[in-house]
Amino acid sequence: MQEVKTIAKKIEKIWKKTYIVGGYNRDILLWLPAWDIDLSTDATLDEVKSALKVVWEIWKKYWTLIVNENRKIFEITTFREDIWSINNRKPAKVIFTQNIQKDASRRDFTINAIYYNILEKKYINPVWWIEDLENKKINFIWKTIDRIDEDALRILRFIRFKNKYNLEAKQEDFEIISEKISLLKNISRERIREEFDKILLDKNNTSSLEDLKKIGFFNMFMPSIENMEKAPWWKSWHQEWNVWIHTKMVIEELNKANIQDICLYYTALYHDTWKVDTFYLDKKWEVHYPNHAEFSLNYFKTEKKNLIFSKKEEKRIQFLIENHDKIYRLDRLELAEAIKFVMHKYFPDLLILMKADSYWKIPVNTKKFNERLEFIDKLISASKKVKLLTWSDIIKKYPNLKWWEIWKKLKGENNKILNNIEL
Repeated sequence: MQEVKTIAKKIEKIWKKTYIVGGYNRDILLWLPAWDIDLSTDATLDEVKSALKVVWEIWKKYWTLIVNENRKIFEITTFREDIWSINNRKPAKVIFTQNIQKDASRRDFTINAIYYNILEKKYINPVWWIEDLENKKINFIWKTIDRIDEDALRILRFIRFKNKYNLEAKQEDFEIISEKISLLKNISRERIREEFDKILLDKNNTSSLEDLKKIGFFNMFMPSIENMEKAPWWKSWHQEWNVWIHTKMVIEELNKANIQDICLYYTALYHDTWKVDTFYLDKKWEVHYPNHAEFSLNYFKTEKKNLIFSKKEEKRIQFLIENHDKIYRLDRLELAEAIKFVMHKYFPDLLILMKADSYWKIPVNTKKFNERLEFIDKLISASKKVKLLTWSDIIKKYPNLKWWEIWKKLKGENNKILNNIEL
């Protein structure tokens, strides 16, 4: 914080003021940990450059300057007005101003439009609603419809902030964002993915997912999620009532385990999506969802383009969705196949998901669950002791084999080794 004071003093020497603005103030006033400090000033760009050490100029972020003070980096932006909007995301025109109220009025929510003068040690409340934080409310600045038309991504930010900070929202705001949800089509998929990731990784994610369902987000971007509540469980097993409730419970279990792996959350979200299409009751009135993992994978493959994933993320999530059910059948596989499965690099992820999935089946069959974990532990222990043959080993042992015969022989020899292991 000393560096911020130094910056403010340097700006003060040219008769201008510097303020901490945005999320840092919000979190401090909510008695939460606060880290990132963003600065705003009534000094012009040239005046800031004359007073501070500017190391970078981010024109894409509308003339934000990056300054270095005692080897610490800060963003500082001149007060401005955003005029009109292009594609419900970017301002068509930016006008610099020395009016702090105009700068505050272009921001999204009242809780993010609080300024702090570090030299005078006082908060400035240009839009008059610092009380929203005290009353645990989230409100758009001035007209909700105008703020969303300016930047449709604020729809997702509204949902995230509301639930992250347990804030109360007006019903009319929900009605407006539900009507405006189609504007998100104008936002890049990368930005939507970024905001949705933040929602999924927040400890109040299931409340946010309910709100997203309420405003029609899933219907637009992830329709398979929208339909999950149509897949019922049954009275003898899975008494969570429907797949949507079960899915939220699995995600809650990941939260309890302090998981911060976004791929695991997407897997949890998608792993049972096809159950609505495969549900049937047998003659004993027992519920079944045959091949649901395979078809849930198809849903993810179809919808992944709506959020944009890296190739590495796609490969991992797809493996986890496709195999999330296989881990329950390890005792029915050949020993060689079972051990090779637990040796897969993504198996630890499957184990985390299995635990979360099993803990949220009502009622939980603790005895069966513990027996399964014991069997898995034996497989893992065996896999650590085994020494499998390599391509080079086969060439030395069978020097006259052709290349395709080497691969076949390698697989066969290693299967013999694995099948002869004693657990």
